[in-house]
Amino acid sequence: MEEEMISLDSLEEKKPDTFYNITFNDIDHAIYSASENIEFPKDRNIIRKAEDFRNLGNESFKKGFLESAIDYYTKAIKTYPHNHEFYTNRALCYKKQNKWDLVEQDVRQALNLEENSVKAHYYLGQALLNLGTNHTVLLNTVPYHGDPVEGMRKLRKAKCLSEHYKVPYIEEIDNEILKAKKAIWESQDIQFNNTLNSFYTFIHRERVESRMELEEYGERIQQLEHFRNYIAKSKEKHIPPYLCCKISMCLMRDPVISSSGLTYERKLLETHLLCNGEYDPITRELCKMSDLVPNYHVKEAVEDFLDKNPWAFDDYYTI
Repeated sequence: MEEEMISLDSLEEKKPDTFYNITFNDIDHAIYSASENIEFPKDRNIIRKAEDFRNLGNESFKKGFLESAIDYYTKAIKTYPHNHEFYTNRALCYKKQNKWDLVEQDVRQALNLEENSVKAHYYLGQALLNLGTNHTVLLNTVPYHGDPVEGMRKLRKAKCLSEHYKVPYIEEIDNEILKAKKAIWESQDIQFNNTLNSFYTFIHRERVESRMELEEYGERIQQLEHFRNYIAKSKEKHIPPYLCCKISMCLMRDPVISSSGLTYERKLLETHLLCNGEYDPITRELCKMSDLVPNYHVKEAVEDFLDKNPWAFDDYYTI
């Protein structure tokens, strides 16, 4: 027994950090540095100091003090510029202020540090879409910086990563993708109208400057009017009733079939059953929570309809 105690004492004296004259800081530094593409300071106090600044920034953000939060996140970045989360934290503040160019700068830096950051892809997608589909940009009153197509790709990348990492805001990303589709559709519509108006201007100028005969001028104007009317008719907005919930009359996100055969938005029907009793709100027949069956065909039809008609997002039921 005494020999065992001596042996244990000997091991304690010769534990790695003392026997080899290695400090815990050295061990931590070696572990941290093993992470690919990340450089960690040897002094752990630097990381702690940066985290303290980040925590102060988080507190300021929760209280709505965005400028104060930005200052703290900036101090965290200056103290330790190798943590991608510091950049996404500050980008969120800029996002709240609609400073999309600064959002883009920060999240691109975050992606340089961590290419699989869900938030960085998500915020970058939003930034590029807001910079590229801004109406003042489309009207050529401010310089163009964004790229809606790349923005959509970034949002889809964020969705794939969020599904892989099981993050809790997949639904939020889905909503942003739908908003993005609508924004792109609206921007294309504005660009089309701008182009059409430029044709009108050109034809009118040709006539005023006597480079076009009156008869030809009338024909050109008539052609443009026919074209405008054709396009307007093709863009008439109509949502098929079978894609809409019988309670909200909105497009369904999670459609379910009741025992009576009617399809409803799951959350709305479940709320009805809990608050009003176990009966179908339309047919008044007996309907239990356990009777509800997902309607995948309608769900796919809604997704396909929204993909082809982005303008309908406003009528898409959002939980």
